[in-house]
Parts: sequence; structure tokens; C-alpha cells
Amino acid sequence: MFFKRNKHKKYNKSNTPDLKFQGKVFGVGFGKTGTTSLEWALKQFGYQLGNQPVSEMLAEDWWNKRADRIIHFCHTADAFQDVPFGMPGLYKELDTHFPKSKFILTVRDNEEDWYTSLVNFHAKIYAQDKKSIPTEAELKNANYRYKGWSLDIQKFVFGFPETPLYDKKTYLNKYLTHNKEVISFFKDRPHDLLVLNVSEKGAYQKLAKFLNVEVDQTADFPWLNKT
Repeated sequence: MFFKRNKHKKYNKSNTPDLKFQGKVFGVGFGKTGTTSLEWALKQFGYQLGNQPVSEMLAEDWWNKRADRIIHFCHTADAFQDVPFGMPGLYKELDTHFPKSKFILTVRDNEEDWYTSLVNFHAKIYAQDKKSIPTEAELKNANYRYKGWSLDIQKFVFGFPETPLYDKKTYLNKYLTHNKEVISFFKDRPHDLLVLNVSEKGAYQKLAKFLNVEVDQTADFPWLNKT
């Protein structure tokens, strides 16, 4: 796979752009935790985001515990989020290869909110009636990155078919365990990890402070990919 760094124009609202954090930024939260809002904010801060269609094709690499192509991909941009970067355990590999990076764990108010958002979003884009939990056949026939990718990602992240599709207990446990493990890994390095709930008041300013970017104190995250 060939990766190319795109030329881009840096955009930063700060009056002191040279103070902005210059290393790699990794969003390591599960999908449906505000990753799209995080992507938007990072772009506002002037970071170049990794090409998501390309990165999502690397999910199987990490499922096979292969990181070389993912690491290579990380040289193509400044910041990364969503699949595969939120997959359990990958943050350790990224931390090893890119020391002094910043990690952002996006979370929801609680695990029930996350699960409901995930199921509703998948129903909207995969289910024939746009409201039911998607079936194996619907995921298998969905033509996202490739036909069947949407079912494969259930295997890569949640353990399908050993885990039944959308098994609530297992999915909630995966989400909570991932969050706890990320927080534990960085427990002695508070300046390297930000736990971020984009729905909380002041979250946008909290992110800006973490990356040393000046922003309007009245600004807020937009509500993107609302489900």
C-alpha cells in the first residue's frame, strides 16, 4: 500500500501558532464517542488528518497484530482518529513508535449512551428499515470500504462470530475495558492523555488547552453524525 503526504494549508486561530503542539495526535476512542467532532476540531486547529478511507482499510492489520503498515501510514499526516486508531491495544504501539505524542480518549456520558448511539447509527445506515438492529446479511452486503467491511469490523473489534452481533453485554464490556486500559496505561503521564466528552460544556476549550491552541472561549463543538 502506497501512502502519500498531501500538501495542505495550515490553519490556526491562535495568535501564537508556534506554541501549538507539533507532535502526532491520536484519537483513541471507540466510534460513536465524538470522533467526527474531534476530527473537525483538529482541522480547525490546523492539523492535517490522516486519510480515513485509507486508514480504515488497515483495521485487519491490527486484528492480526500487525502494526508496520499502520506506523508507516502515520507518517502521512499530523493527527488520526477512528478506525483503526481506537481499536484496543493499538495505542501502546503508537506510543512506542511516536514518543511524546498526544492521545485523546473520546467518551460518552455513560456506556449505555454509547451503545444506543452505535446501534441507532448502524440501523440508520445498514438496516433495510433504517431502525432495526442490522442483520449479518445486511452488514455482509453493505458496500462501505468494500463489500463486507462493515461485518468484518464487528469481527475485528467485537469478536464476531464468537460474539453475537450487537450483544449488549459484550459490547459494553469491550467499551468499558478499552477506556479503563487506556486511562491506566497513561496514569503516570497526565500531560499525554486527554479524556474528552465532546458534549460537556467547555470541552472545546479543554481540547485546545491540551494542544496549546488559543480559541474563542464561547466556541463549542458542533453536533456531527447525530444519532
